[in-house]
Order: sequence, then structure tokens, then C-alpha cells
Amino acid sequence: MKKFLVFLLASFMVSMSVNAQDEPKHEIGVFYGFGSFSNVVSEYGTAFAIAVGDQTNYWGPVGVEYYYHISPLVAIGGIAEYAGCKWDSPYYVKGALSTGYFTVMPSLKLNWLRKPNFGMYSSFSAGVMIFNLAADDTLKNSGAKVEEETLANFMFHVTALGVEFGKSLCPFAELGIGEKGILCAGLRLKF
Repeated sequence: MKKFLVFLLASFMVSMSVNAQDEPKHEIGVFYGFGSFSNVVSEYGTAFAIAVGDQTNYWGPVGVEYYYHISPLVAIGGIAEYAGCKWDSPYYVKGALSTGYFTVMPSLKLNWLRKPNFGMYSSFSAGVMIFNLAADDTLKNSGAKVEEETLANFMFHVTALGVEFGKSLCPFAELGIGEKGILCAGLRLKF
């Protein structure tokens, strides 16, 4: 563990000394993900719901991100995103349950290939996901036993490979695992 911390500190110090003045310092992006943790949970629920005749509508994480470059190699920032699912249950009672997943994660990004109009990077994010289960008024008034709840859990995302194109307005795509999804794509503004 000590060797890892020494390596991390040395990498940070080297990246600070290589800081270029003409590189953009800030990045703001928007994205949509496929195959996130919340999607996997919703898909397992969908398989069960289809078996009993229910209908399900879910969407992947939609989010925003911000990074500040402390060097051309290292950026720190954060991610905020929302994903959800609506469960219609006409088979048992008229009405719907909805689930929402709101996630906030600090993030570290390593730009390991930088060309004028192309870049490759990896990132690691860890934070908290707030899960909310709610019933609509029709379902509540039907007399069905529904327990609404809000829970907070640890959540993470690791981008193994990210690619971006352009200088200031950059489309990007990422391959990873966690709450941003197995595949994530979006648009980033650098300034």
C-alpha cells in the first residue's frame, strides 16, 4: 500500500511539473449511458415483471460532469447523474411504482494520450447513489401494500478506455463498468 501511495504522489508531482499553459483547464460535459448498475437492476426487475404481465419503462443514466485539469495528464472533478424506471402493474392493481437513482461521485481522470484533435483517457469515480421507490396516487389509494423508501448506497464507476475528438467541443465515448454504464457517450466543452 505504501508503494502505491508513493507512486501516486510521484505521478502527481511529475504531472504538475509538465503543466502546459496553452491547454484548457476546465471541462463540462453531458452524457447518456447504457448498461449501468441501475439499468441492470431495472432489467432484472423487468424480466420478473414480464413474467407476471407487468410493463416496465426504464432509461439509462443521464448526467453532467465537470473536470479541472491540474496538469495535462491529471484532472479532478465530479459527476452527477439520474436514471429511473417506471413499473406499471395493471395485472394486480391499476397504478405505478417508480424508482429513481440519483448519483454524485468525485472523479479522477488520467489523460494518457493527448493529440491536437484526439485524446484517450481513463477515469475512476466513487461516491453515493440515492435510490428512491415511490408509488403514484392511484396505487396508494387502491389499498395495495406499498412501502415507499429512500436509501443511500456506495456507487462507483471505472472508465477503462475513453476517447474524445476535437479541441474545444468534443464528442466522447467511454467503455467501463459502474453507474455511467458499460458504454457511455456524450459531448464535452473545454475552455
